[in-house]
Amino acid sequence: MRGGFGQAVKFSQFVMCGLVLLLCVHPTRMSAQGVAPKGPHCFAINMHLNGQAIDGPQVVTLKTRKAEDTVSLDEKCFKVPSSMLQSELMEISFTLPGNKIHMSDIPTDFFNGSWDVELADKKFGSDVTVPKHANVSGICAVVIREGAGEQSLSQPQCRTPLTTPATATAK
Repeated sequence: MRGGFGQAVKFSQFVMCGLVLLLCVHPTRMSAQGVAPKGPHCFAINMHLNGQAIDGPQVVTLKTRKAEDTVSLDEKCFKVPSSMLQSELMEISFTLPGNKIHMSDIPTDFFNGSWDVELADKKFGSDVTVPKHANVSGICAVVIREGAGEQSLSQPQCRTPLTTPATATAK
């Protein structure tokens, strides 16, 4: 009987240590996520290039088979028109300095939460899985957070470099 009590004490100490660790780590992780969207059918985009935070888009274009709409950033999120949510899949495109991003076949339920979009010029961190022989500079790695849930996807050929008029004429 004494052994059972000792094991229970050790287990409760383990659980307490785990809770303390979660309380210490959780606020840090929340602040690292950046902007959190407010309201239904609203999503935020947090951008990172080579592990460094960069400014996200101010305008996105959403497209389904039946409709296309351009949405501006409003109160730190993009509000998806309800007419767009009738489709199962959606495309999104936007521009960043030097890049055009276009992702397709995104489930519409992903447009309700916070997106962390990772871009890399040469190499992603160890937390991003990249298909073998893929061109890293063309991949968008996305983590979508909604409430306590998290889903991730990686889309090849979603990033296209934009050429400036001076560069285009110099060639």
